[in-house]
Amino acid sequence: MKLVQGLRWLVRITDWVFATLAVSALLGIVVVVIIQVVSRFMLPSSPIWTEELSRYLFLYLIVFSSGLVIRHNRHVRLELFHWALPPAWHKAYQIFCHVLIGGFAYYILPFALKYVMIGRWQTSPTLEIPMSWIFMSVYVFFCVTVFYSVVCALFLLLDRDNQGAES
Repeated sequence: MKLVQGLRWLVRITDWVFATLAVSALLGIVVVVIIQVVSRFMLPSSPIWTEELSRYLFLYLIVFSSGLVIRHNRHVRLELFHWALPPAWHKAYQIFCHVLIGGFAYYILPFALKYVMIGRWQTSPTLEIPMSWIFMSVYVFFCVTVFYSVVCALFLLLDRDNQGAES
């Protein structure tokens, strides 16, 4: 029981961190786009960095919110038959899906790290930041996917009330 409580506490903190980062990225996008729109109508020229920054913020918005999507079972999936399964089989199916997704993400991690290393020698065109910071989003995405897939599978295995990742 202490393991489940400790895991729930860890996931609550992690959820809060990623939700805060996702909201911050979204607010950043809003501010940057407002700057771009206002400058197009009120200034002789608009800043060139706004479009690039909004793309990078959008990328990290997706990365930060992806774990929360997995955690709350809101990701896109094919729902043909699993609703008709008995509760025990439905739970086994969910565990299988989390293990499969987490395993795939774990397998991809070394390749994602190689991708990040490519960006060490490049900088972004207008902001001139190292592209490794942008490419790092792919690595973070797969790390978050592994973490939340493992956590959701553990919740499903440890919960006796079939709440699973929703609790």
